[in-house]
Amino acid sequence: MSFAWPENIGFLLLLIPLAVILGYGVIRQLHAREMVATPLMADTLMPGSRFELLILKKVLLFCGIGFLLFSMSGPRLSSGGRPVLRKGADMVFVLDVSRSMRARDVLPDRLAQAKQEIIGISRTVNGGRRAILLFAAAPLVQCPLTTDQEAFEALLGMASPDLIEEQGTVFRSALELSEKLLKPETDSHPESGIKGEKIVVLLSDGEDHAGDFMVEAKKMKMKGIHVFVVGVGMNLPVEIPLGGSGEGIKLDEGGKAVMTSFRGEALQKLAHEAGGFYFRSKADHTADNEISEKINRIAASSRWVMEPIERVPLAQYFLAAALFFLLAETMTGRGGGKRW
Repeated sequence: MSFAWPENIGFLLLLIPLAVILGYGVIRQLHAREMVATPLMADTLMPGSRFELLILKKVLLFCGIGFLLFSMSGPRLSSGGRPVLRKGADMVFVLDVSRSMRARDVLPDRLAQAKQEIIGISRTVNGGRRAILLFAAAPLVQCPLTTDQEAFEALLGMASPDLIEEQGTVFRSALELSEKLLKPETDSHPESGIKGEKIVVLLSDGEDHAGDFMVEAKKMKMKGIHVFVVGVGMNLPVEIPLGGSGEGIKLDEGGKAVMTSFRGEALQKLAHEAGGFYFRSKADHTADNEISEKINRIAASSRWVMEPIERVPLAQYFLAAALFFLLAETMTGRGGGKRW
């Protein structure tokens, strides 16, 4: 069995306090009965059958909530598997094209330096396919996985903040889309039994406006995706140009220049949560050689992994079971006199 949303399995821990609360409720009802009645009267107020009914209702409620929480993890039945040789590397370059990437604390600007890092990595890594995913507040696939280096570089050269209307910087949605690009179902030659290692290289100045990428980063780690994070820029605040030379700078509502500075904390946190690597790209230092060496080592150490052939979703069955138990708990004891 596998899970579509393994990060939700943690919700099952809520069953522990739920069991304590339900058990405490039963104990309180028993104590209340003993405090207001003598043992003889207590048997009249709550005979054994009523006590058993009370326990049954608590058990039904616990089972209903338990199945409901389990269904949230998206359980799937994996029917068989096949060995797949991981060899080479399929790389998705996730490039930040928010307007702050036009800052010129590195020359000619952060975006141009990030593109040079990508070209250096792409040309140095042996074999495999490359893809480009642009992102700001929303992601955009600029180039799907391809082995055509010329087309890849041509599309990379066209990357610009003007391609994404919704500005800002959100890592989570970009990571989600990069994971989809690397899914086994996207392989053009699934029958070959050979697939590349999954590599994501994210380049940004670190200005994540949402900060909700933790779950997605952990998911990528669980799925064996190697994550490389490259921080581009310098620490000193700089102005944000609106476009090419002579087009002015970004101003706030008060007419003052909007300043941006490199923020490495979010990038380091992303690399840590994804079990990946963090690098810094500055005016006097580029990271493409270091990254290429690591990726080539990963790609060279081919390994066999098992991939499921077919997955049958089971969440709807567990959800139906949850609704059955909750309905049974509601209906149990109706028409039988006083309820407890």
